[in-house]
Parts: sequence; C-alpha cells; structure tokens
Amino acid sequence: MDDELIEFVKEKIKKRKLEEMNKELIEWAKEHGIEIEEKKEEEEKIEGKCEICEVRDAKYKCIECGKLACSACFWTMLGICKECVTERQMKEWKDKVR
Repeated sequence: MDDELIEFVKEKIKKRKLEEMNKELIEWAKEHGIEIEEKKEEEEKIEGKCEICEVRDAKYKCIECGKLACSACFWTMLGICKECVTERQMKEWKDKVR
C-alpha cells in the first residue's frame, strides 16, 4: 500500500474515537500496528441531510472537515467525505497499489 496513504490514514485515525470507526477501519488499523486510544465521550448523534449532496440522510461525520455525509458521499474505510478526498485521488491511490 502507498506510504502516503498509510500515513494519511494513521493521522486521521488518531483523531477518532474508537466507537466512531467502522469495523473494517478498526481491523485495518490493527493489521498496520496503529494503536487507537479509546475515549469515553458522549456519542454524537448524526441527524439531518448530507452536507455534500444535500439529498440523502447523513450517516457519517467526516474526520477531516466535520461535515455530515451520506454513504454515497463518504469514504467509509477512511472516515473522510468525498470533498476532502476526491474520487480522482482515490483512483490514483488505488492505481499505485495495483
């Protein structure tokens, strides 16, 4: 995997609460030796429309910009909305890995 992508994700993961991450991201972090500090904070409810497309209901909050996003406007494995990491950038990262 591209070192730039791994470092980017490591930094973002360090800022997240364990319970906010999805299972795949937690597994990925463990596989790459990333320690995740558990924080006991009140869980923030995600309600309202996606702040990216403004059409679908939001299900996630971007760890980069804090915008609420629906599943179509969010990179679940990274915890980042598609405004912070574009589809073009994701394609470039995927092409490097292949």
